[in-house]
Amino acid sequence: MEKLVLSQKVYDFLLYIYPVVAKFPKYEKFTLQAQVKNCVIDAARSIIRANKSTTKKSHLYEADVLLEELRMLIRLSHDLRYINPHQYGVISGKLAEIGRERFAKSLQSWLGHIQHADTYRLRRRMLERIKSDSQE
Repeated sequence: MEKLVLSQKVYDFLLYIYPVVAKFPKYEKFTLQAQVKNCVIDAARSIIRANKSTTKKSHLYEADVLLEELRMLIRLSHDLRYINPHQYGVISGKLAEIGRERFAKSLQSWLGHIQHADTYRLRRRMLERIKSDSQE
């Protein structure tokens, strides 16, 4: 269920950000505007891949990095006055919800599971080798 909520939050953010960046100056259409859109879409892709993959760790790290890049691009857009203070507040709140609450919880639980599971398997293999070596 958590996976679906996170994917939906990112999708909702995408729906919100598209009309906002469409109002950027025309000369930013293929630069900052495109970078913001691509960053959100790439983060959504990484989350979808993590949901579908058995090796979630790399996809989650990628999504985390993309969301951090997006925060920087949004801040730049605000500083350049392409995004007004109200929009910046809404966007920052939505990113915080995705990144801090939902994504961080999912990331922590998934990574904890991955790391713990990998450690468990490694320890089990090592103990099996020790047992087999001692029996010989």
